[in-house]
Amino acid sequence: MSRAFLALLLVSKAVSAQEATRFDSYPHWSPDGEWIVFASDRSGDTELYLIRPDGSDLQRITDSPGVDSHPAWSPDGTSIAFDSHRTEDREIYVLDVATREVRRITTSPGWDGTPFWGPAGDRLYFYSERDGNAEIYRWTAHDGAETRLTHTGGNEYYASPAPDGARLVLESEAGDDRDIHLLDVATGERSVLAADPGRDHLPAWSPDGGRIIFSTRRDGNDEVYLMGADGSTPRNLTRDPRADVMAKWSPDGTEIVFVSNRTGGFRLYLMTASGSDVRPLEGS
Repeated sequence: MSRAFLALLLVSKAVSAQEATRFDSYPHWSPDGEWIVFASDRSGDTELYLIRPDGSDLQRITDSPGVDSHPAWSPDGTSIAFDSHRTEDREIYVLDVATREVRRITTSPGWDGTPFWGPAGDRLYFYSERDGNAEIYRWTAHDGAETRLTHTGGNEYYASPAPDGARLVLESEAGDDRDIHLLDVATGERSVLAADPGRDHLPAWSPDGGRIIFSTRRDGNDEVYLMGADGSTPRNLTRDPRADVMAKWSPDGTEIVFVSNRTGGFRLYLMTASGSDVRPLEGS
């Protein structure tokens, strides 16, 4: 065996090991459907990246010593909100897509995470542990005010606003397990949409407001499920022995991007809204 071939083999094995353990996570479509932003630890530290839905033009857009994660594109396409450990705890930041400039939004002593824009783009919903447990808060752009919206005593995460802005679907530990709850923003009234002994989590509204996708372990491993906006007729969109999680709709509602470890490390995958044509996002 030549030294050149041996060196190539060692590099190949190192790359394969890196691919097997890589963790791409929390994808989110741009509002025009031209890009997908996601977090990845491929550089050795978790940063944010952009990629086209056809797998081209991969770009790294953050570079900090802390973990940057949970990106969410603003409705006008100009900004990406995310959470980061670049300071002593997790806070919410906003990145200007054009200039790549980053500004810090929250400054609380407790962890703040998983931001999501309201449909008008003037509000961010996120969870905060500033009061001892994770609850949902709202930040408003015009005055920077932060308002607590939930008071359960359990942990609440991943608040996703409906397209009408009047309701939030969220992941809640107010009961015995992680379930999917619906919250009326104005009244504070809530109802349970999905409650199974298997963990129901990571919900997201469809662009038309009529459906919700979420991840669940009710089949023994994480799968992506679809249900009506009222919690009706839940059904499995993915059927694989590995984990399928972190699903988000394309802006036109025809495709879903999600994360799976079905080929080793966690990678981005695409499928139609009905669960057909499952394929890796090549180039990611």
